[in-house]
Amino acid sequence: MSEIRISVTLSLDEKHPEDGYIDFNLSVDGQYLHEVGVYIDPVNLVTSASIFGEFFIYTCDCGNPACQGIEEGVNVSHTPETVVWRLKNPISWPPDESRPEWAHDAEFVFPKDMYLQQISIALDHAKRLARGFNLSGKLWVGPDLTIEALMALEVPQQESEFFAIEPEGRAVH
Repeated sequence: MSEIRISVTLSLDEKHPEDGYIDFNLSVDGQYLHEVGVYIDPVNLVTSASIFGEFFIYTCDCGNPACQGIEEGVNVSHTPETVVWRLKNPISWPPDESRPEWAHDAEFVFPKDMYLQQISIALDHAKRLARGFNLSGKLWVGPDLTIEALMALEVPQQESEFFAIEPEGRAVH
């Protein structure tokens, strides 16, 4: 299984040192999967902890993944013990260039308890940093995200089996 690590940093803006930004840093097996300029969307990351689907966990700081050449999100599925990511490698590529010959589909399988723990710790750290931000300027906390929305963001409790598992076979609607 793969290992996911998420850290959160608070940095000052180089041009406007009274402003700051909170950045989620996500690595898989010790490697960053994205290029500089690609950001982690905390809302999509937290949502991926409880339901399956396509999530633009990687995006542009403006919230539009296409700005960074991200055409597809991370396809997330769950089993009772794992969280599975399926994505394109490279995640982003200049939109006006054809993808390289070495591009391929990648899959990562994470232990569910580690995945949930890493997201919970990172979210708690981001909230603590935001509460402690005492400069006179603005604090950027994520693409299209306000400080209030960050503070309200929660990882759903997983104690019961109330989370969405990817359906197997046929489903009746």
